[in-house]
Amino acid sequence: MAATNPDVQVTWSAASSVTLSSTARVDSDALTLNAADGPASVQISADNSGTPSAGDVLNVYAKYTNGDILGDTGDDYDTNKGATFLGQLDTYSTNGEDPIRRTYDLRSFGKKGVKISVDAPQGGVSGRNIVVRARIVTNRQQ
Repeated sequence: MAATNPDVQVTWSAASSVTLSSTARVDSDALTLNAADGPASVQISADNSGTPSAGDVLNVYAKYTNGDILGDTGDDYDTNKGATFLGQLDTYSTNGEDPIRRTYDLRSFGKKGVKISVDAPQGGVSGRNIVVRARIVTNRQQ
């Protein structure tokens, strides 16, 4: 049996990237997961638009949904504190690199959808915004 690796660009308000210029957490647009898909992963790219300084990191989370748990006709995604922490990317050269890219496994099996959620604890300090891009790849049996 053959397999394919469908991939999709993660978007934020229909844009292919998001610029974190504050410490607020930002969620991607919702992505529907296909029931025929097996393992999935997300690759994140973080590019500091200024000269990175110590503490210029990006926190990455997954917010999953299994549908409408509240019964109000909309998919209900994990909350900020209930989100799955995937990892932290450090754009400061002593500890990391700029730009930095990393691929994380997603726990997609049995899930209906996902949002990628990111924050930068020092976002926007001294003009050091972090530009984030992401792409999800799954494994689908044919």
